[in-house]
Amino acid sequence: MEPMLAIPINLFQEPGWIQLDKATTKIQWRNIMAVWNALLFHAAKLNHAGLVYKTRDQPLAMLTIAKWAKITHSELIQPLLHLLQTNQQISATAAGHYQICHWERFVVVDADNYAGLVKFYDPKQPQPTRTPPPQSATGPASVTPLALQKYTPEQRTKLAATSAKILAYLQQQSGKQFENAVATQQLLADLFDSKVTVKQIKQVIDWKCKDWYGGDFWKFVRPQTLFGPKFKQYLLEAPPPPHVQPAAQLTRAQYLRDLYQLSCGDVAMVLARAADEQVEVTKTEVEAIGHELGY
Repeated sequence: MEPMLAIPINLFQEPGWIQLDKATTKIQWRNIMAVWNALLFHAAKLNHAGLVYKTRDQPLAMLTIAKWAKITHSELIQPLLHLLQTNQQISATAAGHYQICHWERFVVVDADNYAGLVKFYDPKQPQPTRTPPPQSATGPASVTPLALQKYTPEQRTKLAATSAKILAYLQQQSGKQFENAVATQQLLADLFDSKVTVKQIKQVIDWKCKDWYGGDFWKFVRPQTLFGPKFKQYLLEAPPPPHVQPAAQLTRAQYLRDLYQLSCGDVAMVLARAADEQVEVTKTEVEAIGHELGY
């Protein structure tokens, strides 16, 4: 069974998407959506922190992405990827793969009897239940290391789970793979003992991934460096997180436009998905939206 991906209903009202829409022609926008949809669905299949690849040990080829997106000319793919990267919708990894930015907003779920691979959810409501990613258990080892013996079993279990989430975020931002090792858990435990918050840890991750990207220090984007003795120095260097404005309520017309683009112009799919979401719409109305969008 194909995985189903739940996405925020106001996704395309975010500044990055609005800017991208204004900066491109209708044909460019249609191709961008085809590429982004292809990457998004393959990320859902892998369910690996938003990473997209065909084989783990080889870069993702432009020809492969063109085939996924059903775009005939593979030379069009690189400029489209550049636009998506510039607007921070995807990022490139050191291994030559790609990654969907802010993967925590997307929810891979198991769903039967649903038309298509995408379903909208309201970010103001609790997220749908996630399908666990295919990864090894992150609980504490059967023999507790000396460094963690001062914590109760319940505290060690909670620490291991929190460490796994932070490493997943670091992996998402950097494209690197890290093991949820005892040494990393101890570094994080020391930070928590110093009243450091998860939000501050993510702030340092964001800052150093941006500050060191593409330079000689990129190799130091790793837990032992970021969470080590210089953590508070990095935190002082980091710019404050931007103030997030609440998104405007999505109109029915914009909802249908977004749904049409996510369905890549498949009128029957739009009708089926709208019916699943209990939104009444006619075939004529959907075809008019397609004409307006240049499909």
